[in-house]
Amino acid sequence: MLKEEFNKEKTLKNRLDEYEVKIPNELSQFKLNRWQRFIGYLASPTQDPLEEIHSSLTGFKVLRISPIVGAICITIYQLFMLY
Repeated sequence: MLKEEFNKEKTLKNRLDEYEVKIPNELSQFKLNRWQRFIGYLASPTQDPLEEIHSSLTGFKVLRISPIVGAICITIYQLFMLY
């Protein structure tokens, strides 16, 4: 079960042989069904894609001004569509 590298060094092999790991069979009860996994996916935290933009002062200003500029552009476009 141990790799060849571990068998070459006697002190390391002796240290590893001191420990015994037992895995309980009761871990099967902790398996989640599909609905619980889906709820866990929805509840998991996400990264903010605009974090780099609004963390700087210029990015914050751009985020505050861009809706105003967009509204002005849409208004001008609609005025040109009337004529």
